[in-house]
Amino acid sequence: MVILNDIYWGESAPVAKYDQHKFAEFAALSPRELEQECRDQHGRLKHIIRAEHFDLDFLRTICETADAARSVAKMEDKFMKSLLTAKSVLNYFKQPSSRTFLSFSMAEAHLGMRREEVRDLKTSSEVKGESEKDSLRTASSYFDAIVCRHPSDIYDLFAVWVMKSSNRELPFVNAGSGKSEHPTQAALDYYTDWRWFNGDLDNKVFAYVGDCKRGRTIHSGAKLMALHKDTTIYFVAPEELQIDPETERYLQERDAKVIKETNGLASVVPLAHKIYMTRIQDEHGGKAEYDPNFIFRKEFLATMRPDAILEHPMPKREEIDPAIDYIKDDPRIKHWEEQRNGMWGRVALLAYLFDADADIRCRYEKIKSIGAGLRDN
Repeated sequence: MVILNDIYWGESAPVAKYDQHKFAEFAALSPRELEQECRDQHGRLKHIIRAEHFDLDFLRTICETADAARSVAKMEDKFMKSLLTAKSVLNYFKQPSSRTFLSFSMAEAHLGMRREEVRDLKTSSEVKGESEKDSLRTASSYFDAIVCRHPSDIYDLFAVWVMKSSNRELPFVNAGSGKSEHPTQAALDYYTDWRWFNGDLDNKVFAYVGDCKRGRTIHSGAKLMALHKDTTIYFVAPEELQIDPETERYLQERDAKVIKETNGLASVVPLAHKIYMTRIQDEHGGKAEYDPNFIFRKEFLATMRPDAILEHPMPKREEIDPAIDYIKDDPRIKHWEEQRNGMWGRVALLAYLFDADADIRCRYEKIKSIGAGLRDN
């Protein structure tokens, strides 16, 4: 059995060595070259694997499409479900997930996609010695897209390499790869921010709290915030859970001001436009106690900016005061609304991958114009 980087390369060492050599050639691509491999001849993304491939035009398209989709689905659900009835998707989740899995599954349903799942690897041919390369390539023979959650930090790169090795390259969506990236979560968090701030995300202060070192939602999300002008990003965590040097360098190279706060959350709360809480990522390096100095306490709502928001990618544990779950009259508490936004954000992402996003936006404009005409009459 050959396992490298949490990827199963099969039972045969010679075959695994050959495949790994071929993969190493692809992995040597520069970041810019990799991004080009993830775009089609018109420049549109055909694989959603890394937040650094997103730009502001793309994010605006996703946000506007998500807004349109949630309105069109209420008025003309049959139209929404007719968009991708000829398309099928495999939800391949090798790592435990409920929120992301269900969010994608419902997003696919809203678009009328046929969908299947692989979540129990005991039902996979990998138990017979089939490599993950062959498993993925086999799946690509049956479906039109693959959405994948995987424990490997480099599975997104691996999957694109497998797609490129095939004569049937289909869209691959990274639904979380190890502790490295979670681009769709970043996009849906951005959508929540975009709605709250009416699209104006320049000159903002963002605070990421908790496991900044291993939190893939933090790594991806902070990269999107760095696309905006005059951005300040606080990483609020104990020293042992502080942001990794690679992500910090990426942000600084894009002129984001990075501040690491290791003493606690209280002093940062009044400064931030967004406070993004996360749990300790036990699955990526052992359990740890959550330092009480980094818990968002109920009394922090009094010192929080009136135009700020509190978010959490979920699942959460003790990092947010449980009393906050019972507050219904503070619109700044966004982590439950964030979940529903996530489903519509993923509707927009899937529609984009199959060139159906413009259809949704056009239908929404048509509905609005008909409504305006009826009001005028």
